[in-house]
Amino acid sequence: GILIGTMSTAMAVLMVLIGKERLHHIWGLFCAAVAVWGFGAYQIATTRDIAEADLWWRLTHVGVIFIPILFMHFVSEFLQLKNKAFIFVLYVLGFIFLAANTTGDLFIANMRWVFGQFYYDSPPGILYIPFTFFFIGLVIYSHMVLWKALQSTTGLKKKQIQYFFAGMLVSFAGGSLSFLPVYGIDFYPVFNLLAFLYTPILTFAILRKHLFDIRLVLTQLLVGVIAILLLFNFFTSSSFIEYVWKGTLFVAFLLAGYLLIKSVLNEIKIREQLEDALLKLQQLDKAKSEFLSIASHQLRAPLTAIKGYLSMMLEGTYGIVGEEQKRPVQNVYDSNERMIKLVNDLLNVSRIESGRVEMNWEQARVEEIANEVVQELQVKAHEKRLELILEKPTEPLPLVRIDKDKMRNVIMNLVDNAIHYTEKGKVSIGLKIENVKLKIEVNDTGLGMSQEEIQKLFQSFTRGETGTRSWAEGSGLGLYIAKQFVALHKGRIFAESKGPGQGSTFKVELPLS
Repeated sequence: GILIGTMSTAMAVLMVLIGKERLHHIWGLFCAAVAVWGFGAYQIATTRDIAEADLWWRLTHVGVIFIPILFMHFVSEFLQLKNKAFIFVLYVLGFIFLAANTTGDLFIANMRWVFGQFYYDSPPGILYIPFTFFFIGLVIYSHMVLWKALQSTTGLKKKQIQYFFAGMLVSFAGGSLSFLPVYGIDFYPVFNLLAFLYTPILTFAILRKHLFDIRLVLTQLLVGVIAILLLFNFFTSSSFIEYVWKGTLFVAFLLAGYLLIKSVLNEIKIREQLEDALLKLQQLDKAKSEFLSIASHQLRAPLTAIKGYLSMMLEGTYGIVGEEQKRPVQNVYDSNERMIKLVNDLLNVSRIESGRVEMNWEQARVEEIANEVVQELQVKAHEKRLELILEKPTEPLPLVRIDKDKMRNVIMNLVDNAIHYTEKGKVSIGLKIENVKLKIEVNDTGLGMSQEEIQKLFQSFTRGETGTRSWAEGSGLGLYIAKQFVALHKGRIFAESKGPGQGSTFKVELPLS
């Protein structure tokens, strides 16, 4: 009893100190009602006078009567139910039971000695029987309401309700057994020993979002209690020297306590600022992804139409295009192709960041995909007078489970980049099996990279300084997308270079199994 009373009082005080919402105030009253029951049970267990036991049982029932009512009120507030009339009726019934409890024998009529103490109301008063049904029925109904809410709730509130049920198992389930001796069933309510855990469990659940506030309150309480003890110790001094050193200790502790509380306050403030900043960043990131997705979809259709018309013009569908006009049309076509690639990259980034990437797995040969890429980019390499080589293995590579389109995108990005950043020499693609992994290597004799530039690769909208000077039209998205697609294949992608002017090697490793 003393443990239940002490713990519940502490939870009630905590609610008074940090409770800002109506919900907190109702829970504080509930904890106070449980505390009345706990302290009353302790007094009953220690008294040997029947009249005194009768008084304490009646005082204890001031808390017992309102425990189910306050819990139902709390559940209604927590779930934001519109049942004010129902709650009002419950309180009216509660005060009727309270009036019966304070006078006469309608509620508590008799005392009998059982379990080493005077047990109340056995046999019960005439109104105690409906009160028993009222108590148990209201507790069951409250948890039925919570159970119904649990089925349709997610996130923090769902976890809170789960805590409520955990608390119910160690409190109401055991506390209800206290009614058995009233009706002559002398089963000792042993599970009441666990009831002291109830209010802390539910208080924790209610304040899960305010744990740092609790930390502040507990710090203040600790500093306050120690300060009171030191002050009391100061006034019990018996000599001048004792007054001096105890007074100095008291002042020093107050200063240290102030600094401790201030540091906790600063930590809470910084944490709240970080949470606000994180929330804003997440909102901005979501808005950016939505914008990219919408803008890309809107651009895709007209760009595809432009590509079609330009292609037909170059093929002579609308008549012969003169040599003087052919070059500008080809330039427009190439620019449109770059724009289509950028739009596709933006769409891929949007899908990656929103987790909407769909994988179409199939068994395929990577050398066939690499060969298609080489055939497609040969013209571009030839225009720059570069040698583009696919170094096929002597024996066919095994089939691997991949998404062909996404793996083609990866190889295309790597080879396309190598061509852009290589002024002379060659670009080669190597394929081999090593350590139960399929390895793809794209080597070039181009600009190369410093170690600082390599560290920044594979980030969205990021390009190396050397590459930016050489080719200003890149978006900085290709390698980021390639890394994400390789990661979806449980693989690894990385780059190597001996330094600026010494070429680069990009490697992709895919698991065979």
